[in-house]
Amino acid sequence: MPKQEFNPLDYTGPLIVGAIFCVFLFVISFFVINFFCITKYDDITKFELMGGKYGWRLGPHPLIVVKKGGFVAEEEVDDA
Repeated sequence: MPKQEFNPLDYTGPLIVGAIFCVFLFVISFFVINFFCITKYDDITKFELMGGKYGWRLGPHPLIVVKKGGFVAEEEVDDA
């Protein structure tokens, strides 16, 4: 049986699979867990804190709650 030869392209397979796994993990954690599993009564997530710096809403909480840094009564959110 002859010795198997690999091209440099063959060695990039594990890197590509690892990159696809990281992207898939990010998509699942951001879109599914962040928007569907976290309610407005839960703590503020790291995604929301990061988005609050730039004025982006990246989660279930309104921006006024994220910028104040915690839970705000429902009346205060409705007034904003």
